[in-house]
Amino acid sequence: MQKARTRGTAKKEENQMKRLLTMLLSAALLVSAFAGCGGEGKESSATSGETAGGSSSNQASTEETDWSSQEPYTVKLLIPGDAKTEDVEEVSAAASKILEEKYNTTLEIMRVGFGSYPDQVNLMLSSGEKLDVLYNNRDIFVSAINNGQIISMEEYLPEYGPDLLEQIPEERWATTSLNGEKYAVPANKEVAVSWGFSCVKEMADATGVDYSNIKTEEDLVPLLEAVKEMYPDVWPVVSGGGAMTVLNTNDDLGGDIGSLLDCTNPDDTTVINWYASDEYKEIVERRYEWVKKGLIPPDASSSSDQAATQIAAGRGFGQFCNTKPGIEVEQQRSTTKEMLVFTLTPVYTTTTRVDILWYIAHNSTQPGRAIQVLNELYINPELANICINGIEGKHYELIDEEQGIIAYPEGVDGTTTGYTSNPWAWPNEMISYVWDGDSPTIWEDTTAWNDSAIVSPAMGFTWDNANVLNEVTAVRNVRGKYANALECGSIDPAEALPAFLEELETAGANTIIEEKQKQLDEYLASKE
Repeated sequence: MQKARTRGTAKKEENQMKRLLTMLLSAALLVSAFAGCGGEGKESSATSGETAGGSSSNQASTEETDWSSQEPYTVKLLIPGDAKTEDVEEVSAAASKILEEKYNTTLEIMRVGFGSYPDQVNLMLSSGEKLDVLYNNRDIFVSAINNGQIISMEEYLPEYGPDLLEQIPEERWATTSLNGEKYAVPANKEVAVSWGFSCVKEMADATGVDYSNIKTEEDLVPLLEAVKEMYPDVWPVVSGGGAMTVLNTNDDLGGDIGSLLDCTNPDDTTVINWYASDEYKEIVERRYEWVKKGLIPPDASSSSDQAATQIAAGRGFGQFCNTKPGIEVEQQRSTTKEMLVFTLTPVYTTTTRVDILWYIAHNSTQPGRAIQVLNELYINPELANICINGIEGKHYELIDEEQGIIAYPEGVDGTTTGYTSNPWAWPNEMISYVWDGDSPTIWEDTTAWNDSAIVSPAMGFTWDNANVLNEVTAVRNVRGKYANALECGSIDPAEALPAFLEELETAGANTIIEEKQKQLDEYLASKE
């Protein structure tokens, strides 16, 4: 099975070994300890006998206390992704065997398709239905805090999540804290981003177009037009759930409205309305022209189909996407086709790029038990692999034990599996197996990717919209009316963009931007 990888500095490795030796001497136990290493917190250290497939002997700080005699408790966990009910139940049962032995805790995983996930989250957070821990992106962070939908982890982490505190660096915690309190566990994954375009390599090659010099969105046109001509029944560009990624280097400063136009410029900290920028206008005008050329479906913004589904079915050639190490293989698993990816922006990072967060719901009756599960998911490779990849022999098979490489079993692929694998969505993909086709060093590559990123001058800033909640709601409604339609080219920007900007102003966009600029200026001044 795969050996957990050490990515830390020599100094922290030395500290880890001292800590381990202390535990061994004081407790006279053989243990395997996962400890924080490098500055990015993207690592897992192990003794020579420890494997990422994990044995139940995987030890961490939480095992300094015997939690096995706690009263029985079921932690209900909500995460997006397609899966069959019976498969999720089987995975939950396998995970529960580990958690019951250590914590007397049962895990109930609830998976919901990406398209309906936001509505499910809203429903469960607004109801009295039991929910302990949930995945979500940063979009809900401040609003969920201000609405009392998620709770502070501050009082629970020292006792129930010591490994989280030890392994996640302070700069990451800063991005999930508000008013000095930690409200979310950031997923251990890539925290840098660049944007690009992915497409079916076989089709791209068949056109004969030289795509080696594609560097911008506009550069894609000859390839897309050639695909349209050769494959008239295939849309060259498809949307995902009615949305289409916009390529830029914004820092959205925590969402709502108000951005840094180009966060790769360290000297510009002016908060602007991105939708009023020349850059945004150019993008939406180009997308509208592409619709008129037949390169994008005219109803792309109203489609509920995921891009990968359309590509897998032969209805789509490509999609705008984020790029990162291993993105080609990740997309190949979901589309069942060899994918080609063009990176079209610089690599950068912002507070928002620490984007996958794990929250404790307000309707958890025992938040400490929920944090124990998050802690174990973060440091226990055996548990992480079950929850991420499913059941060995059914959802995956181990094809290279030494390097910890897995593949789908015979007759199974990304479209037919009963339990799709989305490693990035879970608390710590870095201790999980590597899928066949990815580099065996994918997690080291991801750390290097993070380290290569241009850092926004506003990194660490947390936007608090409590003073402008009415405006935020109004602006959100206006964006819902226009943004996706403009970005998919579904409406004429000559008419729609001026109307969009006017309605944003009426809704209070400028008030939000002024408040955000004030908070950003205060944050930057506090760093001097």
